[in-house]
Amino acid sequence: MLKIGDFSRLTRVSIRMLRYYDEIGLLPPAAIDQSSGYRYYSADQIETVHRIKSLRDIGFGFPEIAEWLKESGNTRRLLDLLDMRKQEIAETIEQENEKLLRVGRMLEHLTREDSTMDYTIALKSVPAYRVLSLRDIIPAYNAEGVLWEEISRFAQVNGIKMLQPCYAIYHDQGYKEQDVDVEVTLHFEGEAPASDRIRVKELEAEPQMAVLFHSGPFEEMSKAYHALGVWMSGTGYGMTGAIRAIYHKGPWSEKNPADYLTEIQVPVAKVESMSLGPEAG
Repeated sequence: MLKIGDFSRLTRVSIRMLRYYDEIGLLPPAAIDQSSGYRYYSADQIETVHRIKSLRDIGFGFPEIAEWLKESGNTRRLLDLLDMRKQEIAETIEQENEKLLRVGRMLEHLTREDSTMDYTIALKSVPAYRVLSLRDIIPAYNAEGVLWEEISRFAQVNGIKMLQPCYAIYHDQGYKEQDVDVEVTLHFEGEAPASDRIRVKELEAEPQMAVLFHSGPFEEMSKAYHALGVWMSGTGYGMTGAIRAIYHKGPWSEKNPADYLTEIQVPVAKVESMSLGPEAG
C-alpha cells in the first residue's frame, strides 16, 4: 500500500486533488487507517489516476468519468465515450473554423474606407409575373434551400419550363432569428398545375424598386442592407413592401463563396408620398 504523499508523487496529482477525488466518490483510497486517518492507495490505482487525468485533458467531466469507473472501467463504454467526444471536438473545430473565416472577412471589410461604396443602387420598375409559389415558415434563413428543392422538384416532375426571374420573398416585417416567413417563386412559361403546398399566382408588379447586387458569401449580406439603409436615408426613400432576392450564383454553381452573386430588390417610395400613420408591429 502507498501513503497518499507517495501516491501523489508517483501519479503527479496533488494531495489536495486526490482528496477531492475522494470527496466526490471518484477515487476513494484503497484503505484508511482508522486510528490515524491516513489514506493509503494501491499500486493498481495508479493506472486509474492516469486514465482520469487523460480523460480530463480531453474534456470529459467528472460525472462522465465516474459513470465509467462505476462500470469497473468497461472498455466498451469507454470506447463509446471517446467516440462521442471525438464527434463533439470535430463539431467544435468546424464551428471555430467558421468563426475564424468570419473574423478574417470582418478584418478585410474593416480595412476598407467605406463599405457602402462597394454597391451601386439603381431604381427600376418590375412587371408582374405568373409564378409557382411556395410559402412556409422555416426555422431560419439558412434553411431556405429546402423550399427551393421542393418547388424545383415539383416543376421538374410536372415538366414545367422555368424562366427568369426566380424570387425569394421575405414577408416578416422585421428581421427574425427563427421561424421566418419565406416565399420562393418560379416564373414559368405556359400552364402549370398546383398542389396543396404550391400555388399558381400572379406576383404583383412593383412601380419602383431599389436594386443592388451583392458579390460574396450570403453571411456578408448585411453589408448590402447597410448600403441600402444609407442610400434610403440620404435620398428620402422608404420601404413599401417585402424584400425580394434573386440568387444568380450560389453553392449550386460556384465553389468559392466569394463568387456568389445575389440581386436584392426593395420596393420603395419617397417618404413624403408614404402614409406616416402608426407603424405596424
